[in-house]
Amino acid sequence: MKYALIFTLLTTPALAQEVDFSDPALIGFGEEVFTDFCMACHGEEALGGNGPDIQGSILSDVTQAIRGTDQMESVDLSEGEPESVTAYLMSLAPKVAETKLRLEATRRQRSE
Repeated sequence: MKYALIFTLLTTPALAQEVDFSDPALIGFGEEVFTDFCMACHGEEALGGNGPDIQGSILSDVTQAIRGTDQMESVDLSEGEPESVTAYLMSLAPKVAETKLRLEATRRQRSE
């Protein structure tokens, strides 16, 4: 529930009402999507392998990564899949996710 609250502070009200990153169903679906698209490089528990440790990643991390980076090709996820993968990754390292969300909120406040 706290992820939904923090996410509410960071996004538009309409989107924030739709996403509860602590929802067990969303986390479970995210684990499936992660297994299909991410596990080969980021490892079974997202702790790294050919790719980096991504436990605790937040939505901005995931959306940036799936667009592609120097180390990773873009990934074509369907609507709702980035949010579900985010929910799963946040559930693996909630304290890391909380810290990242706080930092992102601070950055946004400073830029306003």
